[in-house]
Amino acid sequence: MEAELSGKEKLAVVALWIASLVFVGLGIALMIWPTEILAGVEVKFESPTAFADIRADYGGCIFGLGVFLVWCARQRTLVRPGLICVGLVFSGYSLARLLSLAIDGQPKRIIYILLAVELAGALISFLVAQWAPNRNHS
Repeated sequence: MEAELSGKEKLAVVALWIASLVFVGLGIALMIWPTEILAGVEVKFESPTAFADIRADYGGCIFGLGVFLVWCARQRTLVRPGLICVGLVFSGYSLARLLSLAIDGQPKRIIYILLAVELAGALISFLVAQWAPNRNHS
């Protein structure tokens, strides 16, 4: 019989479910509507090859990550690793954007907004991961 989760443990599980659904949804959206979604960050598509690569790199990868996070969210012992994965992904996005700021110059405002969201997502994911259910509850 499984032990009841505490409030913080439930919050960790909910946070991972939210992240997983965001990644799944965004991945699907990027596979279907890459032009519309990426227009704000000025990504240009000029050939079927470019579309195939963008759909795979943006949509397929993010969708696959989302499915992995769903799998983690369904198993108590994988909630912490799932949240750490989310934190690392957001950290990677943040690091790449900061590197681009240093190398490429000043982008449009949307990049700063995305950077703030990604930094917040990383911080929240790492913090909430500490509340995740541990093996003693299974």
